[in-house]
Amino acid sequence: MLYDSTYLPFISALTKAETGEGPRVTLVVRRGQSLVYPYSTRLPTEKAERYPYLRALTQLLLWMVGGDSLSWIGDEAEYLAFVSRAKTDPECLPTFQEMSRIFHTSFSFQKEDTIPAPKGLNIGASGSFKGCRIGIDLGGSDRKVTAAIDGNVVFSDETLWLPKEQKDWHYHYQGILDSLEKAKEHLPRIDAVGISTAGVVIDNRFAEAALCFSVPLEEQRKEVRDLFLTLQQKEFPDVPMLVANDGDVTAFGGATLFHQNHLLGLAMGTGEATGYFADGHFNGWILELGKAPFRFDDTAEAHYAVRTKGAGTEYLSQKGLLRLAKEAGYIYEGTLAEQLLAFQKEAVAEDPRWSECYREMGVYLADAISLYAHFLPLESVLVLGRVMSGKGGDLMIQVANQRLQHSSHPVKVFSADESFKRLGQSYFAAALPKSKA
Repeated sequence: MLYDSTYLPFISALTKAETGEGPRVTLVVRRGQSLVYPYSTRLPTEKAERYPYLRALTQLLLWMVGGDSLSWIGDEAEYLAFVSRAKTDPECLPTFQEMSRIFHTSFSFQKEDTIPAPKGLNIGASGSFKGCRIGIDLGGSDRKVTAAIDGNVVFSDETLWLPKEQKDWHYHYQGILDSLEKAKEHLPRIDAVGISTAGVVIDNRFAEAALCFSVPLEEQRKEVRDLFLTLQQKEFPDVPMLVANDGDVTAFGGATLFHQNHLLGLAMGTGEATGYFADGHFNGWILELGKAPFRFDDTAEAHYAVRTKGAGTEYLSQKGLLRLAKEAGYIYEGTLAEQLLAFQKEAVAEDPRWSECYREMGVYLADAISLYAHFLPLESVLVLGRVMSGKGGDLMIQVANQRLQHSSHPVKVFSADESFKRLGQSYFAAALPKSKA
């Protein structure tokens, strides 16, 4: 790599620790009584390396799985040393605080003696387009809705909106209802409603409502958290409804259209968005991998909000590519999207510096996938987003696949074809719930 000689992927640090001679420890992420995820590893042989490693691993597990507590099975002295530092570490605290906010309870640490059995959440999605269905995709700048009968689109609509700027939650409720009502007019009945949305969703509830960023916190707790349940009860009683994170719906759509299993959906846009679908189910993990570390070196960039060092969204995104472009001598003005478009147009010049930036992005992508495959059974990865447009995206996938072939996780990386893009997220959202038909 030409531009980033200090680059160290976290998968390398993980592998080094696990094949070393340090003491064994098991970290257990818990979410109340519903989810238990134990992960066993060795600590680095060198004591000075243990806390940075544990800090990154803890952040990775919490942003990947999501939980309200962390248990430790292992040496008590190591446990006390880690917890005493982590509780006051400004790099860790935002993660613990966000877990408390998402799961509505104080984050806690425990020392345990035995490794618990894993307990997961298997959330089924129908994958069927049978019947009269509505799907809606709620984004930060627009909302898209599709009405379909037995998989055939009879209506689609896209409406611009500004949900993140609105302080009144009624704006969000009425906007969603408006799109659903438009679609409803084109169907003889409604058998199911599927919703794809930004943010963290658990049991059809907003655990973290990214679209309602400006709504006062008290109203988020009282009104926004159950917004979809309220909508279903008031407007669509007796109609099956399933709400999922947009990253999960991307994975679901890719698995459905391309007949893939154990699929990770990964979108590189303003940040990194991810989702996972396997064996007809979502696993219930929050998969906020853009906030999780995938780099493990002193020069790694910190996440702009939660301060995680080496966070995915700082690299597998427009920001990541443009940072490489700037180091290569490409300087642009304007928004991130405008700068990205300008850089993508430079391909006509066939400048080797241009292609090297995308090659390095391909290395980032492969190493991130290797890390995720260490925790999730992965067979394929569907990569989307503005960063993937044009020749550069093809080069990224080529480099990522070449690198993964020589790794311990030979996962296939591919991008969407035109049929996927044409159908869109709202179309696949329609197939989420089991129909009453």
